[in-house]
Amino acid sequence: MSTTKSNKIVVPKKNTTIKSKTVKSKKPSRNNAIKHTYNKDYYGKDTLPTTNIIQYIESNFNDYMAMKQQKSAINLPPSSFEDFFIVDDILIRKENVADIDIQINKQPNVSLNKFLAYSLYYSEYKNWFNSPNKKMDISSLKNQSGKDLSRLGITINNKIYDSPIGDDNNIKTDHFNVTIMNILSTFSVIDFDLINKIDIVMCQNILNFSIDLITLLINKKTAPENIQITKVEKNATINLTKSQQNIIYNLKTKFYITKDRGIYNGDFTCGDLELSLLIDLKKNTYKFSKFKCKYNADICYQEEELGALQSNVSNPDNQSNTDKNDSSKYLRYGIPIALGIGGIVASPFLLGALGGKNKKLKTKKLKHKKRKRISKQKTKTKKYFYS
Repeated sequence: MSTTKSNKIVVPKKNTTIKSKTVKSKKPSRNNAIKHTYNKDYYGKDTLPTTNIIQYIESNFNDYMAMKQQKSAINLPPSSFEDFFIVDDILIRKENVADIDIQINKQPNVSLNKFLAYSLYYSEYKNWFNSPNKKMDISSLKNQSGKDLSRLGITINNKIYDSPIGDDNNIKTDHFNVTIMNILSTFSVIDFDLINKIDIVMCQNILNFSIDLITLLINKKTAPENIQITKVEKNATINLTKSQQNIIYNLKTKFYITKDRGIYNGDFTCGDLELSLLIDLKKNTYKFSKFKCKYNADICYQEEELGALQSNVSNPDNQSNTDKNDSSKYLRYGIPIALGIGGIVASPFLLGALGGKNKKLKTKKLKHKKRKRISKQKTKTKKYFYS
């Protein structure tokens, strides 16, 4: 009987319960203190907390530059799709017709931190690491994040997020960060490192980087011809709960396939891409949860239009059936594609498609641009990605 009674007196459970309540009660006060620190030290200013991800980016920058110079010397790009993702044969084998619908996982030996860091190094290293000691210019990160927040359709936990209109970019980032902190405080202690990672992911550098890697990948399938991205639609979904913290970029785009390294008609595209890039901040991983690529180079618009044009030239009797203005149009768009290091296509339409507020790049713009204007645009884009 005494043994039974002693078993009923569960003292450890009482102590555990009391301790759990004490720990739980500290969360609101700790989060309030963290929010107060952010408001006092960072809100409205051109800086963010220096956390592990910032230190990682700074400490690995010199190694990146050394690697970049070595690859540049042998005419290779600094990064390839294979560096960050597992590539099956279906993704690289040469074929004129493709219809791919798969998931693509990350390379097991590559960290999420490295993926985020390289997205910033790739095209912004001259602006973001311009100090003598090569420290990261955090003010540029905060400004870029605020700028790109207003360019995206964003939902957070199934609610549409609207970036403040008229505020400067730093305030836009602060408003976003406070929104994120308020959500995180409902189920955890706020982590500034997580906030910084989210800010980095919301910069469109990660989209520019990912799409350029994909362009390199598909070029292997269409070689010696290249692809050109255009007509981009994009949005971001942020999920922040106790069980998951992730960001999903959904992107649809079309692309041209060159003919003799040129685009002969800007009104028509030959391929489609549909992507979902998952950045899992809780599990510290990333992948393409959706990767669809479809094209048919055998019936590409350029083959058809060039064939018709050549037929009319060789047979004057058929010339009257084709509007002369249309014929000259095909010749006018027969422009070569600028190549960067390692044969990378410098995409003159990519930055316009990703960087602007509009989610689509209208082909109408191509109709009214002269060759000189397009040539300048190519040069500028090439400098952005590969200088």
